[in-house]
Amino acid sequence: MTSTKIILIVLIIPFVAFALPITINLDSLPGPQSNSMGDLAWDGRCVWVSTGNGIARTCDGGRTWSNYLEGKGFSAMIAAYGRILAAAAYDTTDDIPVGDGLYWTFSDSVSWHHLTPWQMTYIPSLSYYGLLSYDLAVGVFGDDTVIYSANFYGGLSRSSDWGATWVNIVFEWGDSGAVKDTIIPEIKDSIRQFVIRTGSSNAYRFFAVTIDTSTSPPTVYAASALGIYSFQGDSFKRFLRYDGLTSNWCVALAVQYLSEGSVVWAGLRAVNSAVGDRNAICYTTDGTTWDTLAMDFMCWNFAFSGDTAYFACDSGLFRSVAFGEPEKIEVYDPESSWPFPLSSMVSVLVVRGTLWVASEFGLARSTDGGETFKVFLYRPEVAPGQKTYAFPSPFSPYIHSRMFFVFDNPVDGNVKLEIFDFALDVVYSCTKYRDAGRRAVIVWDGRDMDGEFPANGIYHYRITLPDGEQLWGKFALIK
Repeated sequence: MTSTKIILIVLIIPFVAFALPITINLDSLPGPQSNSMGDLAWDGRCVWVSTGNGIARTCDGGRTWSNYLEGKGFSAMIAAYGRILAAAAYDTTDDIPVGDGLYWTFSDSVSWHHLTPWQMTYIPSLSYYGLLSYDLAVGVFGDDTVIYSANFYGGLSRSSDWGATWVNIVFEWGDSGAVKDTIIPEIKDSIRQFVIRTGSSNAYRFFAVTIDTSTSPPTVYAASALGIYSFQGDSFKRFLRYDGLTSNWCVALAVQYLSEGSVVWAGLRAVNSAVGDRNAICYTTDGTTWDTLAMDFMCWNFAFSGDTAYFACDSGLFRSVAFGEPEKIEVYDPESSWPFPLSSMVSVLVVRGTLWVASEFGLARSTDGGETFKVFLYRPEVAPGQKTYAFPSPFSPYIHSRMFFVFDNPVDGNVKLEIFDFALDVVYSCTKYRDAGRRAVIVWDGRDMDGEFPANGIYHYRITLPDGEQLWGKFALIK
């Protein structure tokens, strides 16, 4: 992320702002309305997936889908105690992530409610409220059901009344100490004092949170840019690079429950190579000491089935049995007419023997432990005999992330894609090798040859096949 200096504008808003419920009609569609996937969740009956264009739900293993909150992207989602909670997020033209608070619904409802708690952000150099959560966890503590939110701008916050009121959690500076619920006054000086007191701007950058329910009381683990915090009640411990982690930045956490006890898994991200940071999968079996399963894995999500752990990573989907070496699982649907392997995984879920995996390019399901998959890709209906089409259209690089150019390829060989603006100037061009077959795919990230997003408008594209045939199509780009 680039360093950007921004002037703070402090807004006076209610303690928690509620919007009117948003009612969405249930339309059964062939799949999620985006191929840019996020978190996966299971509510006891249905599988939910957050996407770059809303939230999708299937209750029949993927045969039919219902879609909600179209037009919104999401950075976190969880199903717990009959509710679905999701953190809304959207891209900007700057390298600054922005959030839009939380949406929630009962798992059997079609009405969504919007929460905008300002406790999700208290940053002294931001001119807007970045209500951005990267992870959510829900647990029962005594008589209270508590939501934890790991916020990029607001540290760790929690609510004991399903989001009606929130408090920020403040850790004393150091590697251990007291945990305090703090209501930061909504004025600039108090926010500045909080950051000064915590000693670093990284103190309020949290990326993940999970709850180990095998301990009494349950143990909360929270991942930040300054290590991993664990706490029970009002005291905490913090783990850093010198405690067995490979970096102070942790971006993923999850708990695996085994007959002999629990395992807490962590995805570590290399940020400062000068001090020896490494991407890695780390774990602890006792909540005190950390070990490394594998180096150079950048993982975002974990799931478990017995003693098997699944890792959704930048380099693909992996599994480890009983702490063994991670084995890569090729996610590919050989029976589909889409010869399209998924990579760059973002989340994984195991439900009643079915493995679900979400990627920035689509969603897949396996019912045989990862041997074979069914791939779900959002695509439009096209006329019979149409040799090429592009989707989604209209395409927004901020919402959809990727655009797909589909074509029939008669022979193996290099295929050239060219995108033209209204003046027929080349905006983007690439050449890819593709095997022969129907519905071959070239994926575009929406950027031109200079790495910028093109202007809004109608664009034409040309695909030159290995045999010299040229296919033409067009699409709309609306940022």
